[in-house]
Amino acid sequence: MMAEKTTETYALWADFWQALSHPIRLRVLETLRQHGELNVGQLVDRVGIGQGHLSNHLACLKNCGLVTTEAQGRYVYYRMADDRVPALLDLGEAIFSDHWAGVATCAVVSRPAVPNRE
Repeated sequence: MMAEKTTETYALWADFWQALSHPIRLRVLETLRQHGELNVGQLVDRVGIGQGHLSNHLACLKNCGLVTTEAQGRYVYYRMADDRVPALLDLGEAIFSDHWAGVATCAVVSRPAVPNRE
């Protein structure tokens, strides 16, 4: 639990949720959950975006403590940094599946434009 919940603490907590609020970052986390650890090239292939764009999202996930890296030879591999992240994704997906219609019509929540390359 957070110690004292100040305005700054709530702002940082909201920033944590921002790390999960982008479709590409969710896809990266889901891909890592399914495949364990992957290098950037493997993630580029599975997520379907360019390496530069992906690297920005991976940096965000790493800075927020959601993924970690390990150098193996000339490759850097990414994996979940915390065993609780898959449970967080499961819980979020369960709540979302019960409330997707409200989320889809919420005028306050904005969605970033993401190319669909599936």
